[in-house]
Formats: sequence, structure tokens, C-alpha cells
Amino acid sequence: MTDEFPEKKFLSFIKSNSKIFTYTISIFFIILAISLWLSYDSKKQNKIISEDFIKAKIFLDKDSKDKATLILKNIIKKKDTIYSSLSLFLLIDQNLVEDKQLIMEYFDNIISDGDYSEEDINLLKLKKAIYISDIEYEQEMLKLLNPIINSDSVWKNQSLKFLGDFYYSISQLEKARQYYSTLLKEETNNSSRTEINRRIKSIK
Repeated sequence: MTDEFPEKKFLSFIKSNSKIFTYTISIFFIILAISLWLSYDSKKQNKIISEDFIKAKIFLDKDSKDKATLILKNIIKKKDTIYSSLSLFLLIDQNLVEDKQLIMEYFDNIISDGDYSEEDINLLKLKKAIYISDIEYEQEMLKLLNPIINSDSVWKNQSLKFLGDFYYSISQLEKARQYYSTLLKEETNNSSRTEINRRIKSIK
């Protein structure tokens, strides 16, 4: 008895497992459809958020601060990786929210979003530290910035400079000197080194 041709064997295999193949193909197309829908929905949402951000800026130009504030707060709550942080910075820059605790909560909500890169998170932490710069929040600032200072982050020098300037401004000169001295070991810009050296000499 001669063997069946390979094509016939293949067709026979397909027929005997038709339910499995049908199920597999159906699952594939369902997953594809869901992926396409999610991609479309995500792009649609991003477009809406970007349009809302532009509206907020237009309201600010027209001095309609209440309307702008409401839109910006809503964008922050949506945790968009681009526009949520931009909206928060705009609220701060325009002094649209007086409640410091609320702004700090907004920072925390954005920082906790896992979609940001490590360096973006470090920048947000630095921005938060700058925002709360007050001796009352000293421990909070150190908690935010110490991990950055003890790393190779691109925001390391800015963090050192900020803490040095902060302690210098409140006359805690020894602490200022420590941060400035550490910064000198990192800083390569000549003009920056000149200013830092000037401040260290004034402390001594």
C-alpha cells in the first residue's frame, strides 16, 4: 500500500483538527480587533486631552482663570504622561491653586504613575522639591532628592544646587557649604563653578 501524498496528509490533519484551528483563528482575530480598538481609543483620548490643554491656555489668555483651572485639574486626574505634568506645571506657574497640599497631592499622583521614565520621575521629584521649598518640608525635600543625589541621574547637579541654594537662603550655611562642595566635584561648567566658589568663600 502506497503512502498518501504529503498534501493529502496535511489536508487530513487540518480536517481532523478543524475545530482547534477555527478556535485559534477566532482568538487571533479577536485579539487583533481589541488591540486595534485600544490603539484607536488611546489616540482619540490623547487628541481630546491635547485639545483640552490648548483650550485651557486660551482661557488663560482671555483671563478666564476659573475655566482654565477646572480643565487643567481634569487633565491631571487623567494621568496622561505628557499633558498631566504640563497641566500641573501650568497651574503652578500661573498661581491658579492656592492650596499647597492639593498641589503636593497632584505631584504624588503623577509621580506614582508607572508610565514615566526614571529620569522623568527624577525631574518631577525635583520640581516638587522646588515647589515645597520651605524649612517646614525639609525632610520631604531630602526624601525626594537624596536618591537623585546618590545616583548618576542627569538631575543630580540641579538637585545639589537647589539644596545648596535653599540652605544658603535660610542661613544654614554649613549645610549649604556641604552641598556646594559636593557639587563642585561634579560641576564642569566654569561659570557655575565660579558662582559656587564665590558662595563657599562667603560662607567661610
